[in-house]
Amino acid sequence: MSFTEHNVNGLIYDTADGLSSAGGIRHAFTTRLGGVSPAPFDSLNFFERNGDTKENVIENYKLLGQATGLNMARAVGCRQIHSDLVRSIYAEDAGKILYDERPYDADAMLTDVPDVPLVAYSADCCTILLYDPTCRCVGAIHAGWKGTALGVALKALIAMMSAYGADPMTIHAAIGPSIGACCFETDSDVPDAIREELSESADRFIERRGGKYHVDLKQINRLWLLRGGLDPRNVEVHGDCTACRLDRYWSHRRLGARRGGQIAVIALEGGA
Repeated sequence: MSFTEHNVNGLIYDTADGLSSAGGIRHAFTTRLGGVSPAPFDSLNFFERNGDTKENVIENYKLLGQATGLNMARAVGCRQIHSDLVRSIYAEDAGKILYDERPYDADAMLTDVPDVPLVAYSADCCTILLYDPTCRCVGAIHAGWKGTALGVALKALIAMMSAYGADPMTIHAAIGPSIGACCFETDSDVPDAIREELSESADRFIERRGGKYHVDLKQINRLWLLRGGLDPRNVEVHGDCTACRLDRYWSHRRLGARRGGQIAVIALEGGA
């Protein structure tokens, strides 16, 4: 499986082929292209706390909805805190998308409510979308290195099974664009934290180069998903490194705090 690029009036986003072929959902992994935000947030920015205006961000949500068919007026986000906290989202949470309105501190959201897009934010961190077409539930996960080390992806899978009866063998997952091992250079604290949870299983995704380490967060999150029982054929991994592709994405590592951010979003079709 791979990813497909869409260009709708200059707004560019990707979809995961496996998620699309499963049917019954709409989803997107956004780029920085096609919105209304001015420099240095140009242009499809979804972070309103880095200096862009709420009005610009709201308009960007509207444009994304028009391009994808997602009802972004009902979208929900969490206040991401680099944790392994997972929350279920309910109908009454719909529309709580701006930072101060978001209902929970968490880094993973799940729902079985149709037409409630779940949004995960990123500017290098991994974003992961989940979908079980059998029991009709979806998930959106933000996994920075701390969440990756804590296994937030696996904990979201376990919560999806517990809350909705999801079957790991029918769950589809897609890991979006994020910083790659090529650019994610760290001190020993990051690999130490990951090895504490995954032991030697993670070693093939950690490379020592002199006194530093290069870590493949996307593949480590894939490892967590496989530990949860997912069929490897149902786990898609986007090839782009956000730090390498500043023409297409924002990167916190390359650009610092004054920059925009992209999102991954998924919703069950139907409902309101």
